[in-house]
Amino acid sequence: SKYSVMQWNMFWGTVDTMSQTKRITHIDSLRGAAVLLMVMVHAAATWNPFQDTQMSVLAYVVSGLGGLAAPLFVTLFGWGIVRSHLSIKARIFQALFLFIAQILVNFTSPHLFNPFTPGVLSLMGLLTLISPFVVTRMKLLSIPPLATTLALIFTIQFFFPEIQGVGGWSDRVSDDSAYTIGSNLFLTGTYPLFPWIVFALLGATISEAHSNSSQTLQQNRFTKSVLILGLMFCLSTFVYSNIENSLWAHPTEDAYLTFFPANPAFIVAATTGVLLIWTFIQRYELPFLSSTGQISLTIYLVHFIPLSLMNDFDTIHQWGLETSAVAILLYTLAWIPVSALWLKQWPHVNFETILKRIRKSL
Repeated sequence: SKYSVMQWNMFWGTVDTMSQTKRITHIDSLRGAAVLLMVMVHAAATWNPFQDTQMSVLAYVVSGLGGLAAPLFVTLFGWGIVRSHLSIKARIFQALFLFIAQILVNFTSPHLFNPFTPGVLSLMGLLTLISPFVVTRMKLLSIPPLATTLALIFTIQFFFPEIQGVGGWSDRVSDDSAYTIGSNLFLTGTYPLFPWIVFALLGATISEAHSNSSQTLQQNRFTKSVLILGLMFCLSTFVYSNIENSLWAHPTEDAYLTFFPANPAFIVAATTGVLLIWTFIQRYELPFLSSTGQISLTIYLVHFIPLSLMNDFDTIHQWGLETSAVAILLYTLAWIPVSALWLKQWPHVNFETILKRIRKSL
């Protein structure tokens, strides 16, 4: 495969001579969009403009786009891991790095996480370890195994909802024992393997269906049907929730779509959102996001530091809803020119380059 040289680059986008000639622009842009949405989520959690349960348009826009950050991240990771050809040693190293990176992120964000809280990076580390048994051993991933996995997960969620935990945020980020950490890593945390493996399998399925065309997501009748059905589901539940005067979507409150834990309605809506974003960026490419995608790992790890230093600005300066929203938007968009300048001035000073050099020495 022409992508075998890229390995880790398939998700994080390491810059080197060989991979630059083989880059897929819209994949870089998708990575850029994913990391910017992650930045927005964490900025919103730091300067929370929605202290109370609100059903404003602004709340839905921020929550809706932010809710797609992790699903897009994990889907892209699943897409890339199928196309990588990691040795056992490289796979172990990659997983170890992701687990350590998760701990470093936690230490730089004490206002959000505990030191050993499992998160999206530890989820990717776990997926890296199990992918030979779950993803790459599934010959020609296609719709049937993905649909079967979805049906199984939805059935378990319906009949055994307590398996994903019944606690609030503090319980989902708790690290007070090895059992708690393990439980949060696999079932009850913010991004546990169950049910988030669905998005990795979605990415793997897209990857296997990728032909030699410029389209990584095939725009065929099936894809369009899934998008239409997904949009109809989202619209119908949104209308019904308004008729019932109840919450449609919320990270933790009692709503039709919940993020913590990720319920079946959220998984359907997030899958629809990921496919829509993928379709849109594949069509228009959005090259201004390319540099952000090329150092997405670096941005993800670094963006927590300013947030930690400024985490009480909203309280000190008594920010209202509008001020907090503007601050979140500006902080998120600032990483687009920052990433372009970073690559221009220091093209090899990033975590992607460090990882590449370490892998070569293994």
